[in-house]
Amino acid sequence: MRPDARRPAPPLVRAFGAASGPPRRRVLVVHPGALPAGHYAELAAALPADTALHVVDLEQVPEYFQAALRGGRAGVTVPELARQAADALRAQGLFDRPWTLAGWSFGGVVGHALTAHLAADELPRRAVLLDSIAPVPAYTRDDEEVGADLVVPWFCMYLAAKRGGTLTAPVPGPAGPGDVDGPLTAVLGQALEHGVLRPGTTLPGLRKVYDAYVDGLLRNNRLVRGFEPGPARVPVTLLRPERGLLDTPAPLGWEQLAGDLTVEHTPGDHYTMLRDPVAVKTTAARVLDSRV
Repeated sequence: MRPDARRPAPPLVRAFGAASGPPRRRVLVVHPGALPAGHYAELAAALPADTALHVVDLEQVPEYFQAALRGGRAGVTVPELARQAADALRAQGLFDRPWTLAGWSFGGVVGHALTAHLAADELPRRAVLLDSIAPVPAYTRDDEEVGADLVVPWFCMYLAAKRGGTLTAPVPGPAGPGDVDGPLTAVLGQALEHGVLRPGTTLPGLRKVYDAYVDGLLRNNRLVRGFEPGPARVPVTLLRPERGLLDTPAPLGWEQLAGDLTVEHTPGDHYTMLRDPVAVKTTAARVLDSRV
C-alpha cells in the first residue's frame, strides 16, 4: 500500500475564509479542477465577513478526475456530477441561507445542472458564471476539432497561470494545425527563458503535461455532448475576461438557456481571472448582487 493511500480523501466541498460567526449569506462555487481550488482564497478574502465561501471541487470525484488520466473518457455524466454536488452541499446544510451559485469554466455547466436537483426553496438567488461555455450544440465540438491550433493558446494561458509568469502562444507554423511538437518546442523555449518551467524540462516532459491537459478538455467536451440542459431556473450573470477561451462577443450560448442574462467583462484571461485583483473584486461584487 502506498503511504498516501491511508490518508482520507479530501472532501468534495471545502470552506474558505475564517468565519466570524453564523454567515448571513453564502457563495457556493463549482470548480472543475485544472487549477488548485486554493485559487479561490482571494475571492473569499474579498467578500464581506458575513459571507461564507464554499467550493465544490469536482476533481474529488474519482470518475471525473481519473478520466483526464485515461484518454478523457469519464464514467460519470453531468447530471450525476450535479447530483453529487447537490447532495454534498445539502448534507452540510449549506442551503440554509440566501446564496449565490458561481461556476468557473466547465464548473458553470455543472452548476447549471445542479439547480435542476434543487427544490424551489433551495435555489440560489443568482448564478455567476466565469468564462463558462454553455452546453448547447453551437458550442460543442467533435473530438477531432480539439486540435493544436485551438488548444495550444489555451495551454499557454493555463501553464502561465499554474506556474506563474507570462507566455505568448506561438504563431501556427507551416506544418499545419495537426503539428503539436512544433508549437510545443516554441512554448518550451519561451517558458524556460521566462522561468515558467524549471531548467532541464524537456519536450517529452512538456508533451506529457500537454496530453493530460488535452484529455481533460476531451473529458469535459464529451460530458457536454451527452448532456441535454434545461432552461435556467435563476438569473444568470456571465463574466468574460479580456482573453477568454473563445474570441467572440456572443454570450457563449447562455442566451439560449437563460431568459434573464447579464454579460459583464473583467481583466485577465480564462485562468488568471480567478486571481487578478480587479477581476476578483468584480466577481465578489457580482456574487453579492442578487438583483431579485
